[in-house]
This record gives sequence, C-alpha cells and structure tokens, in this order.
Amino acid sequence: MHILLGIALIIIPLFILKGRSPFQKVLGWITAGLSWLLIFPSGILYLWFYPATKTLIQAGGYPWLHSVLMETKEHWGLFLPIIATVAAGLTQREDKSAKRWWTLLIVIALLIGIIGRVIKVGARL
Repeated sequence: MHILLGIALIIIPLFILKGRSPFQKVLGWITAGLSWLLIFPSGILYLWFYPATKTLIQAGGYPWLHSVLMETKEHWGLFLPIIATVAAGLTQREDKSAKRWWTLLIVIALLIGIIGRVIKVGARL
C-alpha cells in the first residue's frame, strides 16, 4: 500500500505540473491527502516490521545501509505531507512558487523510492 501511495505522490504532481486543467487544485488537495494517508501504512511497517528489517540489514554485507540510507529515508518521508500540503495551498492561490514545491515533492518521493530499493537489494547481499 505504501509503495502505491508513494508512486501516486510522483505521478499526480506530474499531471499538476504539466497542464492547466480545472482539476489542478483538486488534484493538489488529493495529493496532499494521500501524502498524509501514507503515514499510516508506513507507520505500520515501521512499528511491526522495523526491528526484523533493521536486524536483517545490519547482518547483511552492507550494515551502513541502515544507519545512513534507512534513517535518511525515514526522516525525508516525514516531510512529504508538509511539502504536499504547502504545494496544494500555493496551487489553490495560484502562486507561481507552487511548481517548485511540486518538483521538490516529486524529487524527494523518487529519492525515497530509490533509497528503498537500494536498501532492499543491499540487505540481500
């Protein structure tokens, strides 16, 4: 679930950035809502599976993946709802800086996804 919501945080802002549709403002608030909703499945994974995941990563060939990448991913993830909400508010006001905030959201969400993949592959090695 959290992977699908994360992908939505990349795709929907692309539609917001691409065009001048009348649904841009609505899509902005949907994205902000999804970013807040993303906290729940991510939190469940963190609370229930994190101890085992941490142990697995640290026992693998690259234990630094946890202390560097996992911690970075976790903390950056907490910023996504704030960034999306600010971007949605700026889009509502038709502020030109909204594009920068949507771009920031896309970049951070992409980096979180890439980091997650690196951690998963690294834990298997």
